[in-house]
Amino acid sequence: MKPDSAITIIEELRRHGHEAYLVGGCVRDMVMNIEPADYDIATSAHPEEIVRIFPRTESIGAQFGVVLVIHRGKPYEVATFRSDEAYVDGRRPTGVVFTDAKQDVQRRDFTINGLLYDPTAKRVIDYVNGQADIQAKIVRAIGDPHARFEEDKLRILRAIRFGARLGYTIEPATWNAVRAMAPNIHQVSSERIREELTRILTEGQAARGFRMLEESGLHAQVIPEFQWTEHMERSLAFVKRGAPPDFAMGVLLHHTPIEDVQHVVERLKFSRAEMHHVLALVESLPRFSQVREMPLSVLKRFFRLDRFQDHLELARIHAVAGNEEPLDYAYALEKRRAWADEEIWPWPLVTGDDLVVLGFAPGPRFKQILTQVEDEQLEGRLMNREAALEFVKNRWSA
Repeated sequence: MKPDSAITIIEELRRHGHEAYLVGGCVRDMVMNIEPADYDIATSAHPEEIVRIFPRTESIGAQFGVVLVIHRGKPYEVATFRSDEAYVDGRRPTGVVFTDAKQDVQRRDFTINGLLYDPTAKRVIDYVNGQADIQAKIVRAIGDPHARFEEDKLRILRAIRFGARLGYTIEPATWNAVRAMAPNIHQVSSERIREELTRILTEGQAARGFRMLEESGLHAQVIPEFQWTEHMERSLAFVKRGAPPDFAMGVLLHHTPIEDVQHVVERLKFSRAEMHHVLALVESLPRFSQVREMPLSVLKRFFRLDRFQDHLELARIHAVAGNEEPLDYAYALEKRRAWADEEIWPWPLVTGDDLVVLGFAPGPRFKQILTQVEDEQLEGRLMNREAALEFVKNRWSA
């Protein structure tokens, strides 16, 4: 993503007499020579002035000085320089005071996220020594770590996420505050905790992130059901950047009893579809030890699991992390590749309507008969409709 539109917004704000800069994570990434995923803007313009200047805006948090400016179809967060009043819910301030750029960055979480960039002068403005911490690869809270974490308890988890994702060390005072305040994470909503955990899992350094969660005491607070082992650390090393959150959670929990997995996904308020997938991954993994003995009909039905590629990958990860040859995975992969989808999900040779024509009364026997016919079809013993109807006539009486 290029900064052109964000710079256009900054230029327009300045044309109207306001200060404006790029701010936060995008500046951090630019200093690190990483292309930012998005660009945020900080300005001296008040929300009502921002709304007047730009034709398309959305007031997502105008009371806190934040407006979305839509430019060329993309949203950009434009926030007024501010300092925050008291925090009473561990998440949001009771109010804000509009201020200047220097005071604005003092209320942000970590020094590496407290940088401003002037695109006209092409220079970084650094009031918090964030560039030095980027050079030293350190995550450091701005000011007093306890005060920053009291303002928003989610920052306790965010410290871990940035440390893991960037491969940075957490500065001692900040680390001590993380450990001391870990029990306070329960003041944060389950949804926000889930978001941070899944980002730790899917931003490319899951093993490092969860080791830091374990060492900080946060693991025992957010997922006490999960037991940290060397096998799990090796498993998490295979979770790639950008992996689907439910697959990553399945890898994390694949050694956890299914009842505890259920508790985790419900408590963290995953969507129904995500819950189903995590539970299916954990529940189905032991079946891979049976794939070489399964009848063809059972194996083909196994392959019908939704997103079966994830099940295959988890089987591979489980074996390799346990220092075993992934023989069951390899067998299943070979068979799955050998069969076309039509062989795994064949068109039915016999339907319920056919059974009615043959004189069978609708009832529980229907399912038994149709399942048996499909078994024979999947095994390759019934190849056409005529043979299937004859099979039914010979096997069952109407």
